[in-house]
Amino acid sequence: MAGRIAVVDDSNRFVRWEARRTIHEQQLVHRSVHVLVFDSADRLLVQQRHRDKQTYPLYWDVSCAGHVEESDYTGGPDDELDAVYAAVAGRELEEELGIAGNLTDLGRLGPVAGVHYEWIALYLARSDGPFRLQAEEVEAYRMLARPELDALFAGGELVTHGLRYLVDWVTSHRRWP
Repeated sequence: MAGRIAVVDDSNRFVRWEARRTIHEQQLVHRSVHVLVFDSADRLLVQQRHRDKQTYPLYWDVSCAGHVEESDYTGGPDDELDAVYAAVAGRELEEELGIAGNLTDLGRLGPVAGVHYEWIALYLARSDGPFRLQAEEVEAYRMLARPELDALFAGGELVTHGLRYLVDWVTSHRRWP
């Protein structure tokens, strides 16, 4: 059973606890981490979400991501957020991809209408694998150079709005390795 998730306001301040299903059904603003994993050739790992996911099943998405759950907080729900986010990002890397990585904090991104309803803590990590996929979370992965990623976006495959948005963000902020 998954833990409760903090609903937050436009300033990323705690409002109340809710169940994951409610968060997604009502598209309530909440906290998450997203990690973009690049290999030594600067290719981005994209994952295909598991077919049984509540949102975007079988879509290509960011390397790994996860919710910040009630049990992740070491104090109150607004305390030491940088440390909480970093710990969750490290956990998600291990769980979803079976790797540990040095995380580079790229920043915090608030909700964007029509794209996502999360306060995202965005990280970059480096790894050449080997990757061990979490079977209930990830169907497959690909390592894509930027031209291959652009081809994925232009093709007919299912791609999350979040992946497109975050790739545009790291590109426009000159954070692409």
